[in-house]
Amino acid sequence: MPPDTPPPGPETVVASIQNQSDPSQHIDIRYLQKEHIFVTHGIEAQFAEKEISIPGHLVVMDFQLMGAIVSEILEKLSLAREGDTTFNYASRIQVMEKVYTLEDEGEYMLLKELAGP
Repeated sequence: MPPDTPPPGPETVVASIQNQSDPSQHIDIRYLQKEHIFVTHGIEAQFAEKEISIPGHLVVMDFQLMGAIVSEILEKLSLAREGDTTFNYASRIQVMEKVYTLEDEGEYMLLKELAGP
């Protein structure tokens, strides 16, 4: 492991997403080892909306796809803020030909892959 890389711990930042139009909008994706989930950090502080949790097995299958999903949600949050409109998480979201649901799970909005037909 390179000396600049912190050892994995109970909560590790694995990625960051920054709005290209507004660099002050910056969201981290953290891995919570104990729960084996990935969660966003920054949505609540910047948009007053719930953070998103993503089960670890979905991220392991395709990390790039999970980044695309979070980026799409952040784009919609940002557009709502810029347009001074109300934002609501969509119950279904389609990214890269896959369909997911977002369910209110208390502290987080839980992302789940929608089972095929």
